[in-house]
Amino acid sequence: MSDTQTPPPNGNPDATTAFDLRAMASLLAQGRHLRSASLIVLAATLLGLVWPDAGADAMPAWLLLSLCAGLAQLYYALRVDFDAKLLAALADHGDGANAGMHAAQRLDASLIALGLLPRDRAGRDWPARWRGARGLLRNQALCLLAQLAMLVAAYGRVWL
Repeated sequence: MSDTQTPPPNGNPDATTAFDLRAMASLLAQGRHLRSASLIVLAATLLGLVWPDAGADAMPAWLLLSLCAGLAQLYYALRVDFDAKLLAALADHGDGANAGMHAAQRLDASLIALGLLPRDRAGRDWPARWRGARGLLRNQALCLLAQLAMLVAAYGRVWL
């Protein structure tokens, strides 16, 4: 991830190296831990919804909201994992220090061909892509926190 304050060694502020791609892929791979935690919370939520005795005093509306937050988290988990794997693949097929120069064009062309990227979104620079990827990871974490908060709210009366 090229820092906007310090130019990379080759002098091009928009250059991205294979290491930058691997670093971002590694960061996004941490989303797997969020997904695992969310699945545990989702299991507790589903238990309260399908087995009424498990959550006799639980509020079903909070459980349904927790379920929705869990499904949203799963959506973000899929997006984050997909991005992590794409970046790792780009890094593996990169050309050393100049890995990112044509990687963005290759990535955009592939995603457009697969129908996963509208043509008008192609051509973003790497800093914009990094912000988008970190935003997806942040949204995944926020969905997990919301999911957990709603589960606690649903069972709050039981614990008090």
